[in-house]
Amino acid sequence: MPRRAKIAWDISHLEFTIEDHYYFSILKFNIKKAGALVKEVYSFKDITDYDIVVLNYPEKPFNKDETALVKKYLEEGGKVITCGYYNNEDKIADNVNSLSSHFGLILNGDKVRDKSSNDNRDDLLIVTSRVLSYNDPVKKILFPCPASIVIRAHSVKPIVLLENPSNSKKDRVIGAEAQVGRGRFLLLGTCVFWDNFAIKKYDNLKFSLNLLLK
Repeated sequence: MPRRAKIAWDISHLEFTIEDHYYFSILKFNIKKAGALVKEVYSFKDITDYDIVVLNYPEKPFNKDETALVKKYLEEGGKVITCGYYNNEDKIADNVNSLSSHFGLILNGDKVRDKSSNDNRDDLLIVTSRVLSYNDPVKKILFPCPASIVIRAHSVKPIVLLENPSNSKKDRVIGAEAQVGRGRFLLLGTCVFWDNFAIKKYDNLKFSLNLLLK
């Protein structure tokens, strides 16, 4: 029997919790249905007891000791999934970057729109088929209200791109992944692609489970 994946959902940095039934009951139900364990983590040092760590909209920055802990955790084969939001709300980009910048990823404080590929004619409810990883079988996902991401290291690759390039013809990255030792650090430009609204749209549920379990 394969080993049961253990997911730490951090709340030590005031993140949105998996235990919020209104927002994340569908995700939590399907994680358990897939045979994985997901648990809130109140003390950041406890992440080392888990295979995957989720930092979903951290409202506090990460200090040097926490960054060192994450680096060691990644080098030993762990996976960290960090999710931001648009407009640097609650200083989310600053808080994310206090950690992600050490792994070659920067979350911008911007607001990404797509007037031609969206849900219900709302250009902040971005829809994209350009899911480059964790995409089996994923055709399209809803990626609401994301910020864009800057890649600053050769070890980083894009995961999710805007459907249509901007006027500069340059792809806009809204999800990316860094290889760190034997582990992976993922940064996603939005934290609400897997809430109870978005997860029922397109292939969001499959994409969410792929991120957590593959």
